[in-house]
Parts: sequence; structure tokens; C-alpha cells
Amino acid sequence: DYPGRVRPVSARTAPGRGFRGHLRRMIWEQNGLRRSLRSDRADLLFSPVPEGMVFPVCGQVITVHDVIPLLFPELHPKMKHHYRLVLPRLLRRARAVVCVSAHTRRDLLEHYGVTEDKVRVIPGGVDSDRFFPREGRRARDLLGVERYILYVGDLRPYKNLERALEAVALLNDPDLRFVIAGGLDPRFFPAVRSKVEALGLGSRVVFPGYVEEGLLPHVYSEAQALLFPSLYEGFGLPALEAMACGCPVVASDRASLPEVCGDAARYVDAGSSEAVAEGVREVLEDAAMRRRLRERGMERARRFPWERSAEAHVRLFQELLG
Repeated sequence: DYPGRVRPVSARTAPGRGFRGHLRRMIWEQNGLRRSLRSDRADLLFSPVPEGMVFPVCGQVITVHDVIPLLFPELHPKMKHHYRLVLPRLLRRARAVVCVSAHTRRDLLEHYGVTEDKVRVIPGGVDSDRFFPREGRRARDLLGVERYILYVGDLRPYKNLERALEAVALLNDPDLRFVIAGGLDPRFFPAVRSKVEALGLGSRVVFPGYVEEGLLPHVYSEAQALLFPSLYEGFGLPALEAMACGCPVVASDRASLPEVCGDAARYVDAGSSEAVAEGVREVLEDAAMRRRLRERGMERARRFPWERSAEAHVRLFQELLG
């Protein structure tokens, strides 16, 4: 039902990851992309990332997932320049700006002074064909654990793993394992590993690294709970994936997490290891709470299908194109 021709624009001329890949891609956006759009006589460009043409040749919709490089510049010593110098210009010249949460929208309004009516909130989603409760013990066999709580994400300091590890130590449950799934970034892993050793947790913390796509729903499903104590999230996709898999969620009460999880999580004060430990303990020991969080979580996740996100984007494009 979308009016007109729609096609993806290839960025093959600027592949790569990291700062060099980002720089090459930005150069391509200001040159190759502009030429391509001009030759196609395009009416609108949609960018699912906070990048685009500084001097657009057509209408432009920019997506901002979070402002982490702006709030934590020490973790993004190079990307912070994009958020300080380039992104403000993109936002000013965009026809519309998509944010994945109302929290990110508030951040944009506060830090960039974007016109309010230009910013639309279109949440992300979860793939229900992939993330749903799984039976059996496939994850436990592969992880080599019997009973565990789970964290999924990277190791950056704002993820608050220091407090999470302190909470696990306070639980003092020798049969409980804490599985930290995600990339073991060499910039941050040594500090996390040192914290594990300082707390005497040893083999009670498991680092499987990245979990393959087919196994991740099993890892969620077989966990006693997802512990997600982040100090900042633009959206918080792991919490939504866990809920879709029937995994109870213990989440930070900060940033976008209450917006995403609604009444389907046990919230904790992310600044207190004692509060985090108490939240996990309640979920582990209270069968009624665990059952309630499981049921509410699966219902909550059903409110975030990717189809709804796609439909909201199409409505926005139709509005901009008249």
C-alpha cells in the first residue's frame, strides 16, 4: 500500500566496522549517496541509524536509538565527535526524527533542542517466530550449568555489571551461576574479570561469549531470571526478548526500561547492590511472583511485534510524502 517506489540504497562502497568503517561510510553518505539519490530523483531517504546527508538532496528521516556517545563520551572517544558536531546538523535538516523510546525522545529534546513535533516515537520489536518459550535443557547442557540467572549484552560500565556481580555475591548461593552472555570486549573484560575474582565468585560466573542465534532463545527460556541492571538504555531489547521467552526479568528502574517492560518486571534501584540482590532473591524464592512475571512478560512482549513498528514507519512516510 506504500505510494511510489521503494528500494534500499547499497553502501557497498563504504563497508567495515569500527571508527574507520564509520568514517568511510560517512564520506560515502556525503558523496556517493547524494549522487545516487539525485540521479534517482528520490523524494525521501530513511536512515535506520543516526547518519545521513548533512546537505540533503531530498527529504530525510533519521533514526536515533540513544545518545550514549554524548552521555558517556569517555567510552566513545571518536564517535562523540559525530554526536556533538554532525548529528545536530542532521537533526535540524531532517524532515522527521524517529526515536525507539520516549526516553530517547526526551534526551533529544533536552540535549539537541529538536522541534518537538518533528520527533516520533516508534518502538523496536521482538521476533515472535524466534523468541518464544523453549522446552528441554539444551542451553544448560551447552553452558555446563544447572541453575542460572542471565545477563545479555556488552560489558560497558553503564551496563552496571559491577553492581550485578556484587548482588550475586550477596546472594551467597553456591548452586546459582551468573551467565554473562555477549562479546568479551578486551577494553572492558579485564575489569569485569577482576571484579569476579575480587568478590571470590570464581566459577560461579560463566562467560560463554556471543551466543549463536539459534541457541539464544533456549538460553533465555532456561534461565531462572534475566538480570538487566543497566544505568542507561535507549530501548532495552534483551529484556523484551527474555519476556517473550517466558523468562522473568529483574530490571533497573532507570532510563527506558520501565517504559519497555511495563508491569512485567521486578524493578530494582540500579545504584544499590543490596537492592539488586533483594530483587533477584524475591524472584528466585517466590514462585507466585515468578509465575506472574512470566505471564505478564509474554503478554507484554506480544505488544511489540516488528509488524507494528513497520506499519508506524510506513504511516510516517505516507504523511511526509503527502
